[in-house]
Amino acid sequence: MFKQKSIVLILIALFITTSLVGTVGFSQNDADLEKIDFRLNWIPQGNHAVYYVAKDKGWYEDVGLKVNIQRGSGSGDAVKYADVGRVDIAMADASTVAVSRAQGANVKIIAEVYVTSPFTVWARKDKGITEPEDLANHTIGAPAGDAQRVFFPAFASAVGIDTDDVTWVNIGPGAKIQSLGAGSIDATVHYSDQLYLYKEAVGDNLVRFRWPEYGVNPYGKSLIANEKTIKEKPEILKKFLEASFRAYRWTIKNPGQAIEIERKYAPEADKEKFLAMLNESIKLMKNESVLVHGLGWIDNDQMERTVELVNKHFGIDRKLTAEEMYTRQFLPHYTWPYPSEG
Repeated sequence: MFKQKSIVLILIALFITTSLVGTVGFSQNDADLEKIDFRLNWIPQGNHAVYYVAKDKGWYEDVGLKVNIQRGSGSGDAVKYADVGRVDIAMADASTVAVSRAQGANVKIIAEVYVTSPFTVWARKDKGITEPEDLANHTIGAPAGDAQRVFFPAFASAVGIDTDDVTWVNIGPGAKIQSLGAGSIDATVHYSDQLYLYKEAVGDNLVRFRWPEYGVNPYGKSLIANEKTIKEKPEILKKFLEASFRAYRWTIKNPGQAIEIERKYAPEADKEKFLAMLNESIKLMKNESVLVHGLGWIDNDQMERTVELVNKHFGIDRKLTAEEMYTRQFLPHYTWPYPSEG
């Protein structure tokens, strides 16, 4: 009996010791991770699932990072946060990055997420709009500084309408979908990944014109960092992109599972809406340069066309060059999923 009790006590002691070692080990490992802040361009949406995937699967930890994902409040704020060093990395629209850089922000693009432009005109058929040229003599609602509103002359030229024949109505960025749904405006401009929400609001009356289909294809969502971080913490950026694009590749193959993971961190997320948005976003991540060079690739020719649009339409004080806008030095090589992978 004494021997049995002794064995039990030894086993309990071993269990407690093992548990303590495990706990201490976890704390030490956690303490060894480099903590960084990453700011989204907006509140969590379907296209943000990839970063929660990388976090949830421990892929940031695998490369030695502990990533704090911050909800955003627009590309402009994301650029400001990165510029002053309040975050290490941020997500922002390429045109916003370009304008901010022309105005003195020391930020650069380190990866392109949307390599096909998301710029889209959304309109109502019952307003007599079925083709882009029908936008003439109609109202388009958007904030005064909206990138697509500023770039609109390029689209108008491509589809053969006079910008003077369009009447712009000032509305808030969050009022686009509701305003079009209510019919208080005839059209608006917004990213193409919002398709589900526009269908929900407008129904069978919805028509959309995607800018790339008419030859206007500036870069869209980008990952950025300030030049001090690029110079002093290159390994952080390299590690972040390594884990993130590992997650991008996985998410492209498993969008439904990716949304389920995101909902752990953003429980307010509607599964159907977020999945629809993610599927539309995935279409914007692919072009010929990505198929050759890998996800996130930055093509100089496309960047030149983007910068040309900014220089021409935004009225900035100095002319930008494509070369100053980006660096590819941190990009990993994650291929687009092969057909055999489903």
